[in-house]
Amino acid sequence: AGAFSLLLAPWYFGVMSTKIDAYSLCAVPVEQFFDNKSLGTATAFVWERRDKFYLITNWHVVTCRNNETGEHLTSHAAEPSWLRATFHPKAGMFETCSRDIELRGVERQPKWLFHPVYRRKVDVVAIPLDPPEGEVGFRPINKLRQERLSVQIGMDVFVLGYPFGAAPPSFPVWKRGSIASEPGLVQIGEKFYLVDTASRPGMSGAPVILRTYGTHLTESGPSTTTAPATKFLGIYSGRLQTKDSGDTQLGRVWPEAYITDIIDTNRLAGC
Repeated sequence: AGAFSLLLAPWYFGVMSTKIDAYSLCAVPVEQFFDNKSLGTATAFVWERRDKFYLITNWHVVTCRNNETGEHLTSHAAEPSWLRATFHPKAGMFETCSRDIELRGVERQPKWLFHPVYRRKVDVVAIPLDPPEGEVGFRPINKLRQERLSVQIGMDVFVLGYPFGAAPPSFPVWKRGSIASEPGLVQIGEKFYLVDTASRPGMSGAPVILRTYGTHLTESGPSTTTAPATKFLGIYSGRLQTKDSGDTQLGRVWPEAYITDIIDTNRLAGC
């Protein structure tokens, strides 16, 4: 018990009497560094496509800049040169192992991929990863079982992130929110939809999921099961910018389709 399998992908993993949800093992805490100076923390997750691995997070996480204006988000104006990502090992849940991921190469050229059309306006990047080595275990969120749940305004969702850092045992907080704008508008012009939830900067880059229990509203109608049903929705990128942080509690969710667009076009941010 406790070993991870991409093929079986159970809803939770158990060690003795302790049960851990499989989706909790997918959220990856990251710390941003400029040289050896820590700039802050955020969240990411691993995606697998065509036998390659990518770390998915926000554009503003790898740049410390506002994706709309390009302005620096902090007064120090430093931009990360590498991330320290914390993973669970291949055959364990309560230990952790870290990997340092370079963000820039020769002449500080970015190593992350971004959207081929919208570029930084879509606050999502994919960082190519070398295959896991040693004890490091990648748990791609898109390899877990998902159901064809209906996604509608007003539904509750969960943002799986690290608002207070990643102290051991490094499991994410499941922050509840509700879909606050019409998801279907993304297909006709809007790039993201909104969720009504209070969050902290460490939640940026977190996966967003729809999770229901017992009775589920699927794309083909209601169904009832004894197991929970889950659907991956997209990437969280923090609250809308306002002059007063208490004005709104609305965060942005960038749909899953952007990840595929970014990976398949394979466009480096510096190109």
